[in-house]
Amino acid sequence: MKFSTERICSFMRIGLLGVGAIGGVIGGYLARAGEEVTLVDTWPENIERIKSNGLKVTSVEEEFITFPVALHIGELSATQPKFDVLILSVKSDDTSWTVKFIEPYLAEGGFIVSAQNSINEFRIAEEIGWTRVMGCVVTIGASLYEPGNPCRTSTVSRPAFVLGEPSGMITPRLESMVEVMGPVGITKTTTNLWGQRWAKLGTNCMANALAAVSGLTSFELRNDPVAGEIAVKLVAEVIQVAMSLGVHVEDINGQVPASYLDAVESPGSMNLLREALIEQGRSLGEGRPSLAQDVMKGRKTEIEHLNGYVISKGIELGVSTPVNVALYRIAKELEAGEIDPSPKNLRFIDL
Repeated sequence: MKFSTERICSFMRIGLLGVGAIGGVIGGYLARAGEEVTLVDTWPENIERIKSNGLKVTSVEEEFITFPVALHIGELSATQPKFDVLILSVKSDDTSWTVKFIEPYLAEGGFIVSAQNSINEFRIAEEIGWTRVMGCVVTIGASLYEPGNPCRTSTVSRPAFVLGEPSGMITPRLESMVEVMGPVGITKTTTNLWGQRWAKLGTNCMANALAAVSGLTSFELRNDPVAGEIAVKLVAEVIQVAMSLGVHVEDINGQVPASYLDAVESPGSMNLLREALIEQGRSLGEGRPSLAQDVMKGRKTEIEHLNGYVISKGIELGVSTPVNVALYRIAKELEAGEIDPSPKNLRFIDL
């Protein structure tokens, strides 16, 4: 498939499917920057609020309202848009069917950018082919508790996105997307998408389910001695699985992967790493990870695609992941309503 570099660089019709916390923040900043962006979501109240009152983005630094085109997913067939790029920001469970659904609305040469948790590029490629896939590792914090009002919980000084082609090439369309995403936040390219993906998976595995089962915020997790040690051990298991796959894992929360492996072997190294993570986490704000937000809203979580993904890959490779397994089981009990969020739940994770 050929791509029109001139068209991508000079004019880009952007679709954004999944106007939740991250999708809403991205859509708001893109609209404010003057991009031609169409927001598409399955939550009727969310779309109706944006249509009537605009999309209100609340951040640490400011609050603003934009008025992008907003469509319920059922309205696409009537409008028949053709997107040069589709930013996918849906839950991992919804990846395959949403890609199938949206493919007819991609322009010739159009592609999908996965701005999701977990590692979903393989699922997207199964539906539309690898040449139409780009990865976007999201590192901003966001929440959504009211329709039409996503909140950015991390500061604008914190890096926002790392964009990468599955091939590792730095392509014209990749560089164009960096320019497009720039107004949202600090955006960089990578030649090691899979190393970045596994690094982000490590962050998600140490924070998302742990915050949900404990009821602690992102920053509180790092300050709590028990949660902090569990988090480090969760990440060490993620790194071991990734290394067995031959992945060169990038830095996780500003720390080299070896520091997590050393920490599980040495109390001194554990203390040093935890101190560094506490300091690095001061820019996180008081937000809660997406999985914790899902629990608060009574929704199904992404645990299968985070800690569950690491566990399944570990089983395939013969790599033991006992801390992730213990947290996964507690998270499933929480999701089922059998227990409530509490720091006391952490005592069931054997250190």
